[in-house]
Parts: sequence; C-alpha cells; structure tokens
Amino acid sequence: MPFCTQCGRPLAEGETCSCRNNSANTTPPPPQSQYNSYGYQPYQQGYPQDPYGYGQPYPPYAQQKKSNGWIIGLVIGIVLLFALIGAAIFVPAMLGYTHKSKLMEIRNDARTLANTANMVLVEMDEKGADLKGVYIISSDEKDNVAVSLDTDKFYTELNKYFSDADKYKYFIVIRNGAVEYAAIAESWTKKTEMIGTYPVNYNDKIRLYTKDNTLKFGDEKTTLDSIYWAAYDEIFK
Repeated sequence: MPFCTQCGRPLAEGETCSCRNNSANTTPPPPQSQYNSYGYQPYQQGYPQDPYGYGQPYPPYAQQKKSNGWIIGLVIGIVLLFALIGAAIFVPAMLGYTHKSKLMEIRNDARTLANTANMVLVEMDEKGADLKGVYIISSDEKDNVAVSLDTDKFYTELNKYFSDADKYKYFIVIRNGAVEYAAIAESWTKKTEMIGTYPVNYNDKIRLYTKDNTLKFGDEKTTLDSIYWAAYDEIFK
C-alpha cells in the first residue's frame, strides 16, 4: 500500500494526497525585512542600555565627574603656607649669616692693615727712620697727628702690600714703631657702616682704643670718625 510522502497517510492505488494540493496552493509568506521603517535594524530585545546611539556611549554631560578644583586649591594654599613659614625662618637666618660674614671680612682686613703697617714700619726702621713716640696715621693725610716719619713712603709701601687699602677709610695708632690700634671702614661718618678694629674683638661690639689696653666698646651710633676722635682724646688730652 502506498503512503503519502508528505504526511505519511496510506493512499489507495493512484490516489493523490490532499496535503500536496494544499501545499501547492499555499503562498509562502514574504521574507521579513531586517530593517524597520526608519531604515535601521530593529533591536532584538527592546532598547539597548545606552539609548543615545547605536552602540555609542552616553554623551559627555551624562558621564561628568565631580570637580576636584577645591582639592587643588587646598593643596596650593598649604604649599604657600609652608613657603611663608620657611621664609619667616630662613630669611632672618640668612641675613644674620650675611652680616656675620661681612663683619668677619672687615675684621680680617683690619688685622691685615695692622700687620702690613707693622711690616712697613720694620722696613723703615731698618733704613734709619725715626719711629719714636705715639702718633696717628690716617688714610686722610690731613688727620695725621704728631707723625715724624716720611708718610709718603709709608703710604706707598702700605698700598704695595695691602691692595685693598685704597677702598677703605682708616687710622692707625703707632707707639714707638709698632701698631697699637687700627680701625677700618668704608665710610668715616655712616652709622650703619661695619667697622673692623685691631686688636680684634670677637663679639658684635666695636672695640675702642684705650691707653692701657682695657676693653671699651662703642654702640650703635659709633662711626669711624667718632672712634678716631675718641682715640685722639685718649692720647693727646
């Protein structure tokens, strides 16, 4: 007995199964377009998680982070605060160091002046110069007092051995051919000018000349000119 090859129903001899006829008369449905009416592929399962574009991320305004500007401002403020504190501590220290450095320099120059003058006096003594007595030799020749030696010779030899002599104002107290006291500065009258003396004083005070070599000091108003006249009064009055 024959059977239908489509549905498997048994058929009589020469019979055609009706399922073949129905299949032949049925029009297959049109293929479904893979695009929607807007010309884009429809989503498989509703909207995507980012509805602003087809596979594109959210716009920037939808992903903005909180501003960190206040943190940057706070850090800058802290840095400036520490900078100001450091300046308040280190600037005075540096100024103090600079002051001490300059004071040490001019005191060394005062010692050099005295040592050089002693050397010149020794040379002049060897050549028979009269060095006896107490007298003052100044960088300004008009302020020399009771000097018996050849001052032109003295200045020439002093400048030869002490090259910085010309940049200073100074006076030297000499007793019997040896330097007893010397004072040096860049100005005669400027009150803020640093003054170096010989013998050297190891504190910040300015040492004045005394006959018996006792310690006597000046104050903040002391100038090279006032030291000169104090030494003059000590020697000649």
